[in-house]
Amino acid sequence: MSTTAISLRAASAIELDKLEHIYLEAFPPEERRPWEQIAATPSDSLLRLHAICCNGDAVGLITTWDFGTFVYVEHLAVDISCRGGGIGAAVLTCMKAGTAGRPLVLEVEPPCELQPDTVRRVNFYKRNGFHMLPHDYVQPPYSAGLPEVELKLMSTDPEMSPEPLISLLHSKVYNKKI
Repeated sequence: MSTTAISLRAASAIELDKLEHIYLEAFPPEERRPWEQIAATPSDSLLRLHAICCNGDAVGLITTWDFGTFVYVEHLAVDISCRGGGIGAAVLTCMKAGTAGRPLVLEVEPPCELQPDTVRRVNFYKRNGFHMLPHDYVQPPYSAGLPEVELKLMSTDPEMSPEPLISLLHSKVYNKKI
């Protein structure tokens, strides 16, 4: 699939079912915000759902939080039938261009040789300008009954201080009382 016509736009109502399917297929339950919260996000929310489009067709999604000084990428997923063709890299290039130099931040599973997909994902983000932040990080549960998840933070700014970042993500993204 050619990535020359990759764009991001607000997801339309008719695309929500397709985007939900991509989302549910891409992330395990403990790493998913309830879809209803994403699909019904009010316009004054910091959370945004963007459709990833290739030649006008929705082929993935990216959810972001704009915190002013940085943009947090909560979820990025491309339809399984379209993976490996450069769409994810094109999306990150588009995101970096659209943030006016502000860093992008995301969570990723720690690389583990016994789980090659974790190594592949970390290397993908490194190739696209992200750096692993040197700090332990635990994602709080999205909902009651779900476990915490040990993850790593990556940023396009290798000098980003993780402590205030973690505090902000936990309080705003996960509604964790600090």
